[in-house]
This record gives sequence, C-alpha cells and structure tokens, in this order.
Amino acid sequence: MPSGLAARARSTGHRQGAGTGSGEYRMYDLLIVDDHSHLVDSLERNMPWKTLGIGKIHKALSGEEALEYCKSYPVDIIITDIRMPGISGLELIEQVRKYDKRFKSILLSGYGEWEYAQEAIRQQVDGYLLKPADHEELADMLRRLTEALRLEWDERGRQAKAMNMLRQHMPLFREKLLVELLQGKKLPAALLEEKLAYYQLPFRPNDETALCLLRIESSAGELNWQDQSLLASAVVNIAEETFSDLFHVWHGRDPYEHEVFILKAREETWLAQEPQPERARQQSLEHLASKLQHHVRHFLRSGISVVVSGWQAMALGLRGTYRDSLSVFARHLGGETDLFIRLHEANVPEMPYRVHSLYESPTLLQLFEISRWEAISAKWNAVFLEVADKRMESRETLLELYYHAMSSFVFFAHKNGLRLLDLLPSEPGGSDDASRFRHMGQLQMWVERTLERLRESTKSEWNDEQAALIRKVRQFISDRLADATLQAAADHVGLHPAYLSALFKSKTGENVSDYVYRSRMQRAGELLVEQPGLPVSDVAAAIGYHKPQYFIKLFKEHYGLTPLEYRHQSS
Repeated sequence: MPSGLAARARSTGHRQGAGTGSGEYRMYDLLIVDDHSHLVDSLERNMPWKTLGIGKIHKALSGEEALEYCKSYPVDIIITDIRMPGISGLELIEQVRKYDKRFKSILLSGYGEWEYAQEAIRQQVDGYLLKPADHEELADMLRRLTEALRLEWDERGRQAKAMNMLRQHMPLFREKLLVELLQGKKLPAALLEEKLAYYQLPFRPNDETALCLLRIESSAGELNWQDQSLLASAVVNIAEETFSDLFHVWHGRDPYEHEVFILKAREETWLAQEPQPERARQQSLEHLASKLQHHVRHFLRSGISVVVSGWQAMALGLRGTYRDSLSVFARHLGGETDLFIRLHEANVPEMPYRVHSLYESPTLLQLFEISRWEAISAKWNAVFLEVADKRMESRETLLELYYHAMSSFVFFAHKNGLRLLDLLPSEPGGSDDASRFRHMGQLQMWVERTLERLRESTKSEWNDEQAALIRKVRQFISDRLADATLQAAADHVGLHPAYLSALFKSKTGENVSDYVYRSRMQRAGELLVEQPGLPVSDVAAAIGYHKPQYFIKLFKEHYGLTPLEYRHQSS
C-alpha cells in the first residue's frame, strides 16, 4: 500500500478535478465496512450503484482495515456497521474525520438502542438505518448525500475561482487603494491596516515612507498608445527592480499618468547598521532614483523626471507629499526634461487655502451622476465644517464654493433635461450671482435649499421609472423562467447586477434570486395540476432544473410535499 500522504494527495486531486463547479456528471467512491463478509458482498451486489452516482465500491471487513484504507485512499461515503470487533463504526467515523472533514457517513445497526442513535448524532453521522437495510430507503439516503456532495464541491469550486480572481486582480486593488490615499480618501487607521494586510502589502499606517514621483518624458506625439503603455510598464519594472534590494515598493499610476512609488526601508538591510541610518536611507533612495534615470536612458532610450521626497509617517504625510510633488512638476511643464528634484530643496509655492474635502473622491459630479443624495448632503456638510474649522471664510473661498455648487447643479439639471432657473430657489431682490451672499452661512442655507428642490423635482419621476423597471424585470423572469438569472435580468434592463439587486430588494422586499425561485415553484405547482400526465422530470426541465432529484428536494422544501404528493392532493 502506498504511503498515506502521497496517495491522499493523488486521490484528493482526483476528487477535486472531477468537474468541480463545472456542471460535469461526477461519480463518487463508497466504502462498505462490516465484519460479516457475506453482508458486505450482498450489499455490493444488490444496489443499483451507478444510477445512484456511485462509481467505485470499496470493502473492508473491520474498522482497523477501513481506517488504514481511508488514510491512503479517501472515499466520499462510508457505510459502516456500528458493532464490530476492535474499532466500532462510530469510532471509525470519529478517526476518519481527523483526516477528512468532507466525507458522508451512514451507520447500519442491528440494534435499536437509543444510545447508538445519540452517539451517531454527536458524531454528526449523515444517515442511520437498522439492519437489514431497506434498499429503497438506503437508495433515497444515498441520493440525498451525493446531491449534498455535489453542492459542496460546486461551492468550493466557486470559492476557488473567487480566490483565483482575487489573486489575478490583486495589483489593481493595491493600485486603487494607493490612488485613493493620494487623492485624500480618509480611512480609519484600523481599516487602513486591515486593507494593507489583506492586499498583502508590507506597509502599516505609521511606517516611515518616502514618495518617488516619475514623469515619463516621451510625449503622445512621439509614441502611439501601445508603445506608451509598453514603455510605462518597462519603466515600472526597472524601477521596482532598482529599488527592491533596499526598499519595499508599492506602485500605482495616478490620473495624470505619473508613476508613483511609495518606499519603505527593509529592516534586514545594511541601512539599519549605519551610524546615521536616516541619512543613509535618504542618500540611498536618491542614489537609486538617479540610477533609475540612467537605466531608463540606457536601456529604453527615453527620459524620465523624478521627484524624491523625505520620510514621514505614511498615514499622515502621503497626501501632502504627493500634492507638493505634483506642484513641483506643474512648474516644469515647459522644455525642461530629465529633472531630478529633491522635494525638500524645491521651492514649493505657498498656495491659498484649498478646501480639500470639496475635491476628494467621490466628487460632487460623480455623486450627482448616480443621484446619491445622502452622500451629496454629507459632502457639503463636510465642506462647510472644514471651512469653519480652518477659519477660512474668506471671500475667495466663498466664491470657490459657489461656482463649484453652480457647476454641479447645472450638470444635474441638464443631465435630467431640466432648466436650472426653474429649480433654483427664488432670492429676495432677484440677484442670481455670488454677490447676494454676505457670509458663508447664507451660502450654506442656499446650497441646502437648492439640493432639496433638485431632489424633489426628480423624486416622483424616478419612483415611476423604478416601478416600471421592476415590472419589466418581473415580466422578463416570467417569460424566461427556465433560464432567468440576476445577470440576464440586469442585461435586459441595462443595469449593473449589484445595482438591480439592491433596487429590486428595496422595492419588493425580496432578492431577485428569491423571486425567481418562488416563481419557479409557483409555476411547477401549476404545471403539476394543469397537466396531470406531464412527467415530473419534464416539469423540472420546464422551469430550469435539469436534475429531477434536485428539483424534488427544492419542491418539498417549498411546499412540504413531493411533486407527486402535491399533484395527488390537488387532483
């Protein structure tokens, strides 16, 4: 017999590869255990195993033999006698469960004592039959267990696919988080730390980090978009290779096509052993950034400009450092190329106070695009609170907020085919510009009144549209009941599945999938009564279930009767 570990690995691979989540028909392995060989042989001969989904029958004449077999060759279902010399059936199940949590078990007993049933429940046995086992009862039990195994493997297949998808898209998730932080998204320290760990990034909110901002100098006129994309990828690869010996690297591309690198010194490098580790760390960063410029010129025949920052806690300094680096680049948009700029030496101009919460993602235009009224109100509240906290109630700030508000209001009105002047609240004196606001409080009240008018103007129309959309989804499900899914319904009405699911639940009180299931069961009941000669398998196929046993299980869960019992009762 092969070693348990090696054989188990081969067997497990076979089990998982047999159509997990793929819709393929899968046969299961079953082990019969009894110390009476004639009973084992009789059971093997007299059951329609193939029709029950059982592909291979294995036999053992003692609990010890069965246990050794399961260590080397895991099976899907074990049928075992309770009373056997040595290891009993219950002890066998308890021991096998140490090696395999997913097998199913049926106990056969020649005794009706209650303590055996109690112990079977404690061991989470899946079936319990008195000997001699009724073959039809055993067959029903095996059908239930093979269906349960299929559903479990399908679920594990979906989980494996989801994890594989997550691994494939992990770089995109990391980049998205970085760009959000650069643009000022505020996350509680605990949530940020959780996300960093989940995305497998070796950074923590309080880590000292530096920022390196790269601008590739080749213009759009010199390269087509494919070449630009290849060049950017090559630059990123060289940068990560250049920095990674001494620093952990987190890369992202900002909305302006700059390459952004967040760097953290590796603990195991020689930097920590230096007499002045902070100075060595900065000098090494600048040396490697300069080396990167050289590599890009030499290997890619292109130029890059670089801004290198100093070091500070990531959660506190990331956004400000990025903003200052952008400001430095903005002053060098002319003919200067291949720049190497130390941020602490650059002359970053003093800027008028900028209301940061006004420009943080999501922007007002983005929120108006999807009519997120609560989020719009919350954003304006945050804007006015920031202005009050910073004591920046200047005339220039008031104008900034006013014109920003007017821009978003115009966008929303025209997007919905409305005239803005019909929506704006009337003002004493008829003035319609910023001069009517003497202080920030007046502007805030005007913004709140205008938001309420905009919201009310579309509420009744939107409710009518939503009701019509729900009716359209229900009609689609009725017409396509056999293959109706959330994705198909969403495609039919032109909405994202997640959005349709939330809208349908908010308007009807149930999920789309629950509605489809309920509609199928209702239609199945109608077919059983209206067409008494129609086979149950045809009823199942007519509503989208191609496995009659699975349909029968769902039907009984819904009505408390099997389809045939339901038909007989209704006739």
